[in-house]
Amino acid sequence: MRRFSLLLRNEFKSFLTAPVVHLIAILQPTLMYILMSVIMVVPTFEMRIVNPSSSLGARFIAAVDEVGSPIGPDYIEPILVDDPSPGFRQVVEIIETDGNSTALQTYGYIDSNLVKNLRNRLTAALLVLWNIDLGDQGITIHEHPWLPNDIPYTVYFGMAMIPLAAYLAAAMIGGYLMAQEFENGTILIYRLCPTSYPLILAAKLTRLMIIAFTGAVILYLFLGLITGIWSSSFIAVFVILIPLILIASCIGLAAGLITHSSLPSFLIALASAFAFWLIGSGFGLAAGFSTIFEKISRLIPNTPIIEMMFPYFYYGRQVAAHPLAANLQLIGYTLFSLIMLVFVYQKRVLSKDR
Repeated sequence: MRRFSLLLRNEFKSFLTAPVVHLIAILQPTLMYILMSVIMVVPTFEMRIVNPSSSLGARFIAAVDEVGSPIGPDYIEPILVDDPSPGFRQVVEIIETDGNSTALQTYGYIDSNLVKNLRNRLTAALLVLWNIDLGDQGITIHEHPWLPNDIPYTVYFGMAMIPLAAYLAAAMIGGYLMAQEFENGTILIYRLCPTSYPLILAAKLTRLMIIAFTGAVILYLFLGLITGIWSSSFIAVFVILIPLILIASCIGLAAGLITHSSLPSFLIALASAFAFWLIGSGFGLAAGFSTIFEKISRLIPNTPIIEMMFPYFYYGRQVAAHPLAANLQLIGYTLFSLIMLVFVYQKRVLSKDR
């Protein structure tokens, strides 16, 4: 135990050799979340409306203003214009058709996704405006919420970035420092060290787990401060992250052992972290996308991690289709990663051919 403590202490001293890399790996996901939560996930949409000349047009604009969102800002911000020609944008104008007032929306170009979102939001505004006049013949909407309260998208976005923060810190720092051992020639110490290599790897993995948890905790705190929503169990969330951190640590260390160079190891960790985040339900649950995407997403360890974290942020709501299969998948990935790391370490450090 004393020898392990000395090894772990030596691992933490390596911070002095790459403080900038440590700060980037630990703080980058949090800074990214803060920036994107402010800029990208606020759903306010600017809608250009021809300046109305009637009371009905004024009521239409008032109805547009009433279309709100769960996180506070209105969905639609009406921009009054005098020119009804769309140009490269969309313009809404109140016109008379067969004696009836109609909201005509003219598009300057067609983009299917943008049109879909505009149509949905315009429909919501029109229901507010005309449902009262239609009376019993109006469209009635019965909502069946699956959560007791609305949860803003910033919560899911931040929750999905917690695995990114943990993975990036472990993989990037592990790969960069392992490569430095070769660049600085200190790898000879490991070759001549009388200590068994499993103890050396255990010290490295322990140190990377602590660093990864640090990055994840910082992001978790900012998630709570920005949204005001905290998980129902802090401990459970971070226990769930353990397999992903071990996988990331093994990938990072293996990258350093194979490349012997800091920059490629850095890039491998960065690329794998963001690929796992994007494909592994980073912007929404995999089941909400196409069938092909869901199948691909379930090959990434981030997806089962996020599905297991989900109930702790969403009032206990379970979304994992096969919890047992997800657990077995993570165990398999973790064991494979550890075996791979041991194999690579033996070949690149202990092999007599080197």
